[in-house]
Amino acid sequence: MYLKFLKNIVVLIILIGLFSSCSQLSNDDFYDQLKVDYEGDAKIEVGGPYAGIEIHHSTPLLQRISLFYPVANSIDLSTDYWTRDTSHIMMLGLKIDDGAKELIGLEPMEFTLTPYNVVFNHADSLYEIKVKYEFCKSKPAMVITYELTNTSKEKRQLEFYTGFETTLRTCHTYSIKDKASTEYDKNTSTIFANFDDPETGNVQLFVSNVGEHPSSFDTRSNSPEFSIVDNSWLNSIKTSLEERTIPKSEAAKPAAKFLYIKELESGKTLEVVQVIGTCEQGKAKELVKDLQQNYQEEIDAFEKYVLSDAFENKFTTNDKWLDKTYNWARGVLAVNKHYLDGDILPMPCPAEYNFYFTHDVLVTDLSAVNYDLERVKSDLQFLKKHSNKDDVIPHAYYWKDNKYVTEYSALDSWNHFWFIIASASYLRHSSDVGLLAQLYPNITKSLEQTLTNKMDDDLLWAYRPEGWDIGSSFGPRSYMTILAIRAIRDYLFISTSLNLNDDKMVYYQDLAQRMNEQLIAKLWSEEQSYLINYYEDGSIDKHYYVGSLLAAHFGLLDEQKLKAMEESATKNLVDRKLGVYNVYPMDFHLLIDFLKFKGNEAGDPFLYANGGIWPQASVWYSMLLKATGQKEKAVEFIHDVLTIDGLLNSPNGQPAMYEYRCGNYNDSTVYGTIDKPQFMWAAGWYIYSLYHLFGTNENEWNISFDPYIFNRSEGTKFPLYINGKLADVNIYGKGKYIRSIKFDDEAAWSTIVPFKYMGIKNIDIELGEVMEPYLKNVNSVVRSVTYDRNAKEMKIELSAFDGHKSEIEIVSPFELGSIEFENDIKIIDQKNVVDENHFITKVKFVQMEKEAAIVFRYK
Repeated sequence: MYLKFLKNIVVLIILIGLFSSCSQLSNDDFYDQLKVDYEGDAKIEVGGPYAGIEIHHSTPLLQRISLFYPVANSIDLSTDYWTRDTSHIMMLGLKIDDGAKELIGLEPMEFTLTPYNVVFNHADSLYEIKVKYEFCKSKPAMVITYELTNTSKEKRQLEFYTGFETTLRTCHTYSIKDKASTEYDKNTSTIFANFDDPETGNVQLFVSNVGEHPSSFDTRSNSPEFSIVDNSWLNSIKTSLEERTIPKSEAAKPAAKFLYIKELESGKTLEVVQVIGTCEQGKAKELVKDLQQNYQEEIDAFEKYVLSDAFENKFTTNDKWLDKTYNWARGVLAVNKHYLDGDILPMPCPAEYNFYFTHDVLVTDLSAVNYDLERVKSDLQFLKKHSNKDDVIPHAYYWKDNKYVTEYSALDSWNHFWFIIASASYLRHSSDVGLLAQLYPNITKSLEQTLTNKMDDDLLWAYRPEGWDIGSSFGPRSYMTILAIRAIRDYLFISTSLNLNDDKMVYYQDLAQRMNEQLIAKLWSEEQSYLINYYEDGSIDKHYYVGSLLAAHFGLLDEQKLKAMEESATKNLVDRKLGVYNVYPMDFHLLIDFLKFKGNEAGDPFLYANGGIWPQASVWYSMLLKATGQKEKAVEFIHDVLTIDGLLNSPNGQPAMYEYRCGNYNDSTVYGTIDKPQFMWAAGWYIYSLYHLFGTNENEWNISFDPYIFNRSEGTKFPLYINGKLADVNIYGKGKYIRSIKFDDEAAWSTIVPFKYMGIKNIDIELGEVMEPYLKNVNSVVRSVTYDRNAKEMKIELSAFDGHKSEIEIVSPFELGSIEFENDIKIIDQKNVVDENHFITKVKFVQMEKEAAIVFRYK
């Protein structure tokens, strides 16, 4: 009987396991949820840790391959950034039976896109072709699969040609390296190109056939110019290639050309699979041997990794457009990591930038800190590791000429501010004082460096017109002053948390306050209803820069100016179909000499820095709408201009998380076109917008919940790191106020998780009529919040530093009776407001001691 019982238990466990595994979604299921089918003109970038590609106009022909291992190089024939869509590095050709040779792939094709791969497809009465680009997880290679199917009713002989220019461009310097020796391995049908040049890292490039083997090959390029692809196959009457290699003593322009000849019955397919990569010379043959056996496992592993990142810890609004784009954004952040000097590091995009930018990483981490602390911790440790002996953080890190190079952040670099802001956010989410103690010398250095450009007017002066690295005219800047105020206040939180620099806290607090006051007094334009700048000669810079919008998000403006700024920004910067211009008017092409631009580097009107539409601009505008009490309008705006479906439904839209769009409404052919279609910080800012519109606020001292449910949704769920542990947040109900809050099923009376709650797993917030008082906001560390229902007393314990100026806000269904302060506190102001039968109390006060306790008694 006992053995039978055990047997039944075992069977039950097996059945439960089988049911559980069957109920799990597969990679194919996730792929189907993520993919986008598209037909039209588009730019495409996809990639992996070791390679990335750039494509224009929806053709399957590559414009660029970036190769990151062992050092960064690229294959790119372009001669000008603005016309890089006109050159190709590859050619595809097809001859059917005795017909003429033709080049294929020059016209746009339908494609299916995810952040990590792309498949092109075209069919006619004779053949169907599919071209797929995929990437390896742990091997320095990418994979191209060509499938040619005989769609006619008769047997056909296909002659299929693939030709690659394998001339390299070096990272950063972008030097042309078109001299190499070559080899060919018949066993693996692999072409090797050896670059004996230290600027390329002396790499060995390989193109290996792991599917159908070619009938002939050639390793010499017949291209007469650097920017022209070799078309010798098209002009030849031969039925084979030259099968030439280049001896080491006669290094010349290399190529990788293959010809495949095969008879196909009706409905049958020729499958050509090429693996392309680079490695150290002498190691390619062993690597190719491994990839011949395991390339599919590598592809599958990378897909599994990306899909796992894209679909774990989901943010759910129950709106299809918003939720799919969240998954897409998570996929983009998983993909945009490349090999650099022994690490896999976040980089701006799959192909066009093959170097590390501190700014892009830090602003992206402002979103990742909500759900992926390890990513942010690793990024901050990297900056610490690559800081100089004076604790100055890097601006960029890359391979240049024959070595790795660090550019350090200049005195007026916005990197310093974003570093402090991101570090403080990491500390608020993680409580990791250990890492912050290590970073503190760098954080202090960043603050001290930037404040050298604080002038007697208590404003930050800078050379750049905005948050760019182009132009020069030294003057007071709204954007830099706004960032400085936030960074100083974040520095107060960091220092207090580490018990460091107590004697400087009041000084920095007062400095931030003076800077805030001067920002309004000197840079607020009543005429423009906007924060503006000044030029070096003292004249007013009347441009509307998008960076000024951050003043609203960081709480630096009163209600009247918030409303005025919203109206002014909407009028001058917003294109409701596309997003928000980075500047208006778009006249930098006329100010090249005055602002010391290097030629037309800012771009023509509506392009790049000269009025381009940038994703962070749209997010900052949505934060302005939130600050003016227009959350639903803010969500609708993000829904329409930043989601994948929203882009697809916009003028010249395509699936993308772009760097910028062209907003030139005067020309329908370019209006809405996209540049750099898979950009890391675009994904980061999108995720940031979801957190701040649907769930959270984050001031300098804590994270609070600011719940919202979209008008087409029944609820919102998202992951959030609180005190170093990932919690699941569930928001439900209706209304703008909170009915109840529970931390792990325990009643709570605070939108801020007090410090005592370590390891909390679930947070449930119900919207509706307020039933009991709750702490809505405060700019101090919250130690505890308790409420005595019988006595109608709420006690809040706070901590900061001696002399800290704070403001607390309580929402209650009951009228306030009295307030008692258990520590030495100086009251500055108190306001009581009634809204929808709810009582709102705001108290401004000064903590004369580090610890403070306040008791609110209700009638």
